[in-house]
Amino acid sequence: MAKFNEKTTFAEVLETPEGTEVARKHLGDLLDRPSVGMMKDKPLGELRNMIPLPPIKKKFSAMIDELCELE
Repeated sequence: MAKFNEKTTFAEVLETPEGTEVARKHLGDLLDRPSVGMMKDKPLGELRNMIPLPPIKKKFSAMIDELCELE
């Protein structure tokens, strides 16, 4: 299984089946939005700080936490 950390870009996560699965689990249809697509070149650590809306920030934080725990 791939290892991710807060320096891994969102695009690198989505290039792996397990990364895409975790992202889809936490973000659902949000993953298909163009605004989320524009964040793909950002590292996970930056994503956590970029999202201003609490409900969406919570989803991204949960996704990042789970991705960084995968081994």
